[in-house]
Amino acid sequence: MVQKNNPNSTQELQIDIDTNYAVEIADGVYWVGFYSEEDALHCNPYLIKSNESGILIDPGSVPDFPIVARKVFSIIQAQAIDTIILQHQDPDLCAGVPIFEDLRNDYEHVIISEVRASYLIKHYGVKGHLHMVSPDNSIYTTPNGRKLEFLMTPFAHFAGAIMTYDVKSKVLFTSDILGGLGADWELYHTEQALANMKKFLSLYMPSNLALRYALLKIRSVDAEIIAPQHGQIIKRQQLDTIIQSLWDLKCGLDLIDDDYMRKALQK
Repeated sequence: MVQKNNPNSTQELQIDIDTNYAVEIADGVYWVGFYSEEDALHCNPYLIKSNESGILIDPGSVPDFPIVARKVFSIIQAQAIDTIILQHQDPDLCAGVPIFEDLRNDYEHVIISEVRASYLIKHYGVKGHLHMVSPDNSIYTTPNGRKLEFLMTPFAHFAGAIMTYDVKSKVLFTSDILGGLGADWELYHTEQALANMKKFLSLYMPSNLALRYALLKIRSVDAEIIAPQHGQIIKRQQLDTIIQSLWDLKCGLDLIDDDYMRKALQK
């Protein structure tokens, strides 16, 4: 799929982006996902190449593995993956991890997740060394010196959800936060992406309170690029408008009135 990328202004020079291949979204940071016309929910795995090592972020599911792996291995070898970050426990980002692991010659890599998510992630049969992050343990330096900061976003949408900030590239990987749901898709944020984002967040976030907390966490770092697990990649200059549009968005329990709850409890 070749796209005309013009995410910020109609005055910019348009650039062809072939999403059939890995796309470098910042220096050494790659989108390694894919677009499926059959699916409204598009997953975005990412790869950070740091010197000769690799960091996989939310690497994807079993069905997605062949395409994701082809893109990853066009940049680094399996043995070079020394860190895998899982920002929550859902299968669309975790289930392919054991396949990546089995392609290594050993299981000396590190799998990073929040404490509560790690309790469930182990049931995928992952074999790497688990490193559990928490509010008191939120900074990690990879074996080759890459500094990562983890931001807790509880109940957005999972109790143990996190975001990952790569200090060097200033890319913030936001997991489900700022994700989108819709068949219309481009790699970078467009006007349609905001409507898709509202649809996704209202269905998957438990409440506006949880969403606002996560939005404030996004504000707390100096990110140039915001890279969600679903939907489209966002540039810094687009962020203010997006956050303003989402600040009062009703999500999850906000959309369920007392009468609905009363009837549900009577069943």
